[in-house]
Amino acid sequence: MLPLTLINRIFACSVLFCATSFTCRADMMMLWQVELLQQVNSELETSDAEIQQALFEILARAKLALTRGPYSVTDKTDFPEDRDIHDYYSQGPYWWPDPEQPDGLPYIRKDGEVNPEKYSDALDSNRRHDMTEDVVALTLAGFFTRDDRYLDHAANQIRTWFTEPGTAMNPNMSYAQSIPGRSTGRATGIIDSRSFIHVVESALVLHSLEVLNEQEMVRLRAWFGQFSIWLKTSVNGIKEGQAKNNHGTFYDLQLGVFSWFSGDLQTAREVVSHFCEKRVKRQIGSDGRMSHELARTRPFHYSVFNLKAKVNIALLAEPVGEPLLLQGCTEDYRVKLAVEYLADLSSEGRDWPEQPTAPEYQSVFELLLLMHRLTGDKQYLDKAAETGHVFRQSVVHLLLPPQTSR
Repeated sequence: MLPLTLINRIFACSVLFCATSFTCRADMMMLWQVELLQQVNSELETSDAEIQQALFEILARAKLALTRGPYSVTDKTDFPEDRDIHDYYSQGPYWWPDPEQPDGLPYIRKDGEVNPEKYSDALDSNRRHDMTEDVVALTLAGFFTRDDRYLDHAANQIRTWFTEPGTAMNPNMSYAQSIPGRSTGRATGIIDSRSFIHVVESALVLHSLEVLNEQEMVRLRAWFGQFSIWLKTSVNGIKEGQAKNNHGTFYDLQLGVFSWFSGDLQTAREVVSHFCEKRVKRQIGSDGRMSHELARTRPFHYSVFNLKAKVNIALLAEPVGEPLLLQGCTEDYRVKLAVEYLADLSSEGRDWPEQPTAPEYQSVFELLLLMHRLTGDKQYLDKAAETGHVFRQSVVHLLLPPQTSR
């Protein structure tokens, strides 16, 4: 079992995971604390070799990011002339041409099977993904090295995507996750913008280092304020907010974070105050199971995915000035049961139809650390220590003593 002091250090610098693992999962962490980053930075010279290796990995990602971008929604190669090229445009991942139709239209759904068309340069989803990945890597590399090359490129990427008039994305997701032959954009596409949470985190770090000045932050906050209004008032936004699965949870997380960042504390507090009834009681059974996620072809993935968003919403209570949520939620046992259900991977009744991947095992590890932060309960650290050996290629292993990771 890992020493608890080391687990806490891993959690303190958990942002390192995001920049150096397979992908910067937007469900992983939210609202980086600059003081924690500063604490990790002050200990780097005397830190374990594993943490030094994690920094090396971040720098490798950041050096690659220096050769790419800045990205913009205006770079898309195929967009109808009657629409604004500044609008974000993506395609639903699980929709495929109908083989029984000469033109393949309308597309048909194959849940869990990703159509590679979604990665096309004609769409914006790949650019959005790469933009957020690069911003995170550049920001963290710049923070730990104070190398202006990384910091300036991260800031320039944020400006290009969000605030420069010639290249900025319009603050809406009206054309997200379209389906050829069926829809030009869907409410479910709003989940794409969850990765913008990492832009907010990065911007706060860059502002603390005076790389983004106050006027630039005003413009960025205004963009997210407008986006939050669109989330609350548009047909697609309202519909997504009513979703009973992970889509509804991530809608709340986005609305809460973006409203908080833009200065709308009332909306952020409303998200927090409705969390227990909307996202715990209505989505998690008394046995800890989430029926909407278990009905999917990848139930393990979507169960963890949804639960991490819930815990992040609960953690949002702190920056918006509310008590940490589970302390006042009479249904908190459901969240705890759900975590136990997912973390106890070998127990009876866990016959998942898909084999969990290394990043998904890592997600369970991160979920347990989030639960410790939320509840202060040491059992989650103990469980994290027990599950930490499962994934082999995660950067988390760069932070563990070799004798405990095998």
